[in-house]
Amino acid sequence: MKSIPLLAILLASASALQANPEIATMIDQEYGAATSEGIVLVQSTTAAAEPTQWSVYARDPFRQDELVRAKLTQDARGWAPSADGAGAKLLGRVPSQAIAFNRIKYRSADARRVAVQSATLAKANFVSVSYQLAANITTGAPEWGLALQDTAGAEIGFIVISAETGVVIHQQWGNAYSTVAPGAPQLDSQGERAAEDVKRGARNAWEWTGDTGVEVGRFFRKLFTRE
Repeated sequence: MKSIPLLAILLASASALQANPEIATMIDQEYGAATSEGIVLVQSTTAAAEPTQWSVYARDPFRQDELVRAKLTQDARGWAPSADGAGAKLLGRVPSQAIAFNRIKYRSADARRVAVQSATLAKANFVSVSYQLAANITTGAPEWGLALQDTAGAEIGFIVISAETGVVIHQQWGNAYSTVAPGAPQLDSQGERAAEDVKRGARNAWEWTGDTGVEVGRFFRKLFTRE
């Protein structure tokens, strides 16, 4: 395993609150370019402020169809990487494209600000966020997926934001898998049902385990299959 040179430590310290594009740099310094260039998914712990821990999933450069996982944990010196598992079952479903970190212009803190603006317009309030970063399956553009929770830890919204442009690609408020809140009137028209299916499909696209029966508020806690 490679030691982390001073430059990488300085990069980590300088971005201690917002380790986004630098994630690839730190993985490169610790595990090599073959691993950092194969990063397909980044997930944070749930946090009221910026996350203090990220899980990074990358293609295993030595074993076909397998993944490696590392954790980046914030400490007094910056971000400390550590190995956190490997194998074919880390995720039930794997993003098809690696993340182009050089295309990231909007960091997690920027994505949160966009989410705050959208929540204000939707008259929704959230206090904590779980982040995901993955590449769009069609364009390869990096995108943020944010699950938004209230004071009780229940998920009240989900929003997808381009990490390249800051544009809101998808947003959903109320029910975790439906834009229709519990107890709301049934959808009447075929167009309404079709639109609802599209929105539900957009949400399920971020469910890497394929467990579509997950409960509201537990979406990100069950998002990944842990070893």
